[in-house]
Order: sequence, then structure tokens, then C-alpha cells
Amino acid sequence: MKKLIFLIISLFFLFSCTSSNNLDVINPNADYIYFYGKTCSHCIKVNEYFVENDIMNKYSIEKREVWNNTENAKIFKTNIERLWLVPEETGVPFVIRKKDDKYFIWDVDIIKLFDSNIVD
Repeated sequence: MKKLIFLIISLFFLFSCTSSNNLDVINPNADYIYFYGKTCSHCIKVNEYFVENDIMNKYSIEKREVWNNTENAKIFKTNIERLWLVPEETGVPFVIRKKDDKYFIWDVDIIKLFDSNIVD
């Protein structure tokens, strides 16, 4: 019985530590910045796509959760305003390609970006 409890606790700990879908990746030198909400259904699709296609290892992407992290939310708002967008009318998922400030909103456009040859 003790072995079973130990196994369950170990699996829970391992799963919680290795689930990278909702972890921020802070990299100010990244080529892209990806803003998402932890429980946003569109963000979950993008996160799943990123994991299934190893996108975070193929491209230089900074990843920031904005619904539960006030600092990330401020950074998101600052970027939205810098791009002359209205914060109240802009949501997540949201990706900015830093080299030209081109932005991509919603799961379909973001997946299309990383699924095509337009990614540099």
C-alpha cells in the first residue's frame, strides 16, 4: 500500500513539473512574444499545437501568461498600446513577431504562422 501511495505521489509530482503547457518562458531576446491565458480555449489549442510540433524548441519564443500574472498583463497591455491597438478589444492568444512588430491573434492565425514558411 505504501508503494502505491508513493507511486501516485511521484506521478503527480512528475506530471505537475513536466507539464510545460502553462509555464512562462522569459526571454527578452526571443524573436516572438506569445501572450496567453491559462484557461483560454483558443490558447489551449495553441499550447497543444506548440507541444505536438515542438514549436518552443524550433523557434525563439517568449511565452507569458496574462490572466493570472499581473506583471505579464502589464507587459501585454504595453505592447498592445505600442501597436496602436485597443486593449479592451484585443485578447489572447496573441503573438508579436519582434523584427517587424507584425502581430497574430487567435489560434487559427498563430498556428498558420508557425505551420507556414513565413516564420523567420
